[in-house]
Amino acid sequence: MNTLSLPSVCDRAAAREILPELRDAIASSPLAIDASKVEKVGQAMLQVLLSASGTEGGITLHSPSNALIEALRLTDLQDSLAAEMNEEPAQ
Repeated sequence: MNTLSLPSVCDRAAAREILPELRDAIASSPLAIDASKVEKVGQAMLQVLLSASGTEGGITLHSPSNALIEALRLTDLQDSLAAEMNEEPAQ
């Protein structure tokens, strides 16, 4: 399983930067995403994560930060990505 770490600021620029790496990693096998360092997350990154979750290999969000969990709650995506979360929120 490949692993990818999200940056602390997951804005549009970060989503654009991570997309090619994410696409390549998902193509080869399921992908573990370390989300423990996320402090800010925007719509573009949420769209990337949601899209990645629907791929054949899928993703697993490890140690989602409180900021990511709150962003998912505010956008009503917590149920859409709940199955992909693998650990308790990071402190």
